[in-house]
Amino acid sequence: MDVREAILVRLVEIAGTIDGIKTVYRNNNRPPEANLPAVLVLDGDEVGDENDSVSRGPMSPRRMVMTPQTLIVLPEAAKDVGTVINGYRVKLIKAVATDATLIALTTNRLGARLHSSQSSLAWGRSLLGEMGVQFAIPYVLDPSKL
Repeated sequence: MDVREAILVRLVEIAGTIDGIKTVYRNNNRPPEANLPAVLVLDGDEVGDENDSVSRGPMSPRRMVMTPQTLIVLPEAAKDVGTVINGYRVKLIKAVATDATLIALTTNRLGARLHSSQSSLAWGRSLLGEMGVQFAIPYVLDPSKL
């Protein structure tokens, strides 16, 4: 399995361990209300490290940083929505940051770090209980192992 795919599969598994989360989806739209609270894992983007020498050729390993997104989705009638969603955010960040399997998949065992969070709880937004949490995860892409 490609390292990127292994990392994404592991993120789904990690999200499934968070206490109180009913369902975890990958690359899916907003789940049915009955399946909430849920976490959606979205593949997101990746970029290569521009400090890698181009003289090494296309089949040389390349340092990459992927930025998958996780979306925490609460039921529409969630009481204390801000407090609840921030609580899930903390649990998700801690679970991702401390997962030994995920850390082993990353460049130099650096693990994943929080890249950004975006909440629906702001003026002019829907005020539904949704929060996107994006991680920056370094890994080595080795074309010879694909």
